[in-house]
Amino acid sequence: MLANHSQQQGTNSSASSLSPSECVAWLTVFGFEAVCIVTLNALTIIVYFKEHSLRKRSMYLVINLAVADMFVASCAIFWCCDLGVQCKFWTTNFLSLKYPVVMIALLRLFQLSSVTSLAAISLERMHATLRPFKHHLIKKKMLGAAIAAAWIIAGLFSTSVLIHIAQPLTFELLHGHIISYFCCFLFCLLLIIVSYSSIAIKIVCGNQPHRHSATTRERKLTKTLFIVTGVSLLLALPFIISQFCDFKETSFRARFQLNYPLFFLLYANSLVNPILYAFRMPQFRKALFSFLCCRL
Repeated sequence: MLANHSQQQGTNSSASSLSPSECVAWLTVFGFEAVCIVTLNALTIIVYFKEHSLRKRSMYLVINLAVADMFVASCAIFWCCDLGVQCKFWTTNFLSLKYPVVMIALLRLFQLSSVTSLAAISLERMHATLRPFKHHLIKKKMLGAAIAAAWIIAGLFSTSVLIHIAQPLTFELLHGHIISYFCCFLFCLLLIIVSYSSIAIKIVCGNQPHRHSATTRERKLTKTLFIVTGVSLLLALPFIISQFCDFKETSFRARFQLNYPLFFLLYANSLVNPILYAFRMPQFRKALFSFLCCRL
């Protein structure tokens, strides 16, 4: 979902201080992570579309999240490509292209779309809990509007830097773009906290029929999606915290050696969702294994 390329100016110094074995190791790690992100999220999308019992309106936003997470793999691939340049494994520098700002804006769009999708899911779960009867009557076009809104919000925050498209890529430009990124992240985080807090209050203080099968299924789905959201945010938290730390006294080598595992955890938040679905949703697990067995 989330990444930060503000350190690109220091990458030359850091990567040049990495040994060839370290470069190969990190390229392998990020490359493998990108492949896993694409594969698992693509399988998630296929399973949801092929399994009729999973093709419910409440799953549309989950499918959208899988699409957003699949695009996040492009960020990991971009990181691999740039690391390969700094390690002198190849010569094409993607940040030296004609419009590097456009490329970074697109990468940010994919990252933020994952966060805004999580926020949209939390709002949908809040509506399902607080207004179950109205939620049952919700139309598909409303969910489509929610999906469009999630991408539009991510686009507005990610493309704010495009007003400087004619200027060269500088640290100040990236810094301003990072601020807009964190504003979007904090906005979505606020929505998620408010939504799930409202759900918790409703469950504790409400009078919903506990033995109603539909209510039980909705609560299990809400709990699963809450866990997915929580794990995703926890994986992004180390990176977020690192942005507020002062590394002025830290060497380039130490700083970037710390950044690599932070980036790995950051991209992993787009990897764990299908795994959690398989553990938490028997129908999804059964459909996934059935699909894989048919292909073997």
